[in-house]
Amino acid sequence: MAVSELTLKHSVSVKLNNGTKDGIVQTVSISLGSLDKDEWDAQKAMNIVDLMEPCLSKSIYEVQKTTTTRLMND
Repeated sequence: MAVSELTLKHSVSVKLNNGTKDGIVQTVSISLGSLDKDEWDAQKAMNIVDLMEPCLSKSIYEVQKTTTTRLMND
């Protein structure tokens, strides 16, 4: 049986460095929320993150993208 996928949304989370504990980086998150699934562009998302950076009190550790997809049997 074939399976199809339908992208529902993309979201971006900025992980900020909140120090270390036992040698492991601790992070706090800021969400950019859901982004337009049809107009998604990684460069645009990073441009937003880059513009935010000077306003943040903590340094950016990493940026994560999450895609939510619906799976359906055809």
